[in-house]
Amino acid sequence: MLKIKPEIWTRNSGEQFVVLSMQDFEKVQELVEDAGLSRILRKAKRNNAKSPTATLEKVKSRLGFTRKRPVGSK
Repeated sequence: MLKIKPEIWTRNSGEQFVVLSMQDFEKVQELVEDAGLSRILRKAKRNNAKSPTATLEKVKSRLGFTRKRPVGSK
């Protein structure tokens, strides 16, 4: 759970605004960015749901990557 300590300031005109510490601001900014990226990812998945897929091994093969030695051997 995100815990921030906002301060609400009011001008003489009655306008209010929020003041955050830099640390709290960065936390909020990260959450907003993550939410935006999640939305973009969901949209991309939805748009490509019926597109063909390939395994990592197939991609490596198509690109010409080969393993030189088995994993765990020296």
